[in-house]
Amino acid sequence: MIRGNIKEFENTLECRVSAYPMMTDVGYCKLASDDFNLTDAQKSDLSIIQRHFDTLALDPYGENAGRYRQHSKYVLLPCFNLLIPQSSEHAYSYKQDVGFNDEVVEEARKFQPVPNEILSNNLITSLVLHDFKNSPLHEYASTIPMEVGIHFIRMKATVDAPGISVPNRLHKDGEPCTWIHLINRDGVSGGENIITDNTKTNILCNEAMLKPLDSIGIVDDLVWHQVKPVHVDGHGKVGFRDVILIDFTPMFAVPNNPS
Repeated sequence: MIRGNIKEFENTLECRVSAYPMMTDVGYCKLASDDFNLTDAQKSDLSIIQRHFDTLALDPYGENAGRYRQHSKYVLLPCFNLLIPQSSEHAYSYKQDVGFNDEVVEEARKFQPVPNEILSNNLITSLVLHDFKNSPLHEYASTIPMEVGIHFIRMKATVDAPGISVPNRLHKDGEPCTWIHLINRDGVSGGENIITDNTKTNILCNEAMLKPLDSIGIVDDLVWHQVKPVHVDGHGKVGFRDVILIDFTPMFAVPNNPS
């Protein structure tokens, strides 16, 4: 079922750097906030998104980990330039095989959905298209629809407890391509993004994203990754790190089993 309106959109997000070559050759790419040239309207959209993180619900699968989350899905039809928000129960649940995340033991996790007005935010839809065009999956744009997952995640740290990601170790996600976009970072240290090649010993990236729209793209087959916990910085009592994850999975038909 369609949740809200079908969105026909154009990539109006101007980026000075093409991430595609590094994504296909190395398996990841890091973009700085300054690589994106936002219009005044997009800056306004970003402010709306930044404030939206204050509405996220506590992650029920890690109540002591300082995580707050929302999750929804789109269907992307690249050949028609259409992005369709989904409203089925499947759209609000997120399941990883135990091989990818043994901390949830193959449990389908259900999160608070992303509101339609945020799914329709023009900066969000432009990020989706930017990320897709800079992923190896773009070579299938004329033939295969894509399921797009969108996660809003806040890692909140207090004096007594860090904010912890899940899984809190090097891992793969299971989706062929994922982008991470920093939206807010306030009053925290840590949160470094660690990326290695498939040996898990050759470190390709060990950097924290610091400014809104600092971004990292990951090709799941080629790299392992994790984000370190965040801790309260200085003399503050609370801090947080807010990111949007956008992932892409080709939608292939599954044949019926013979009776």
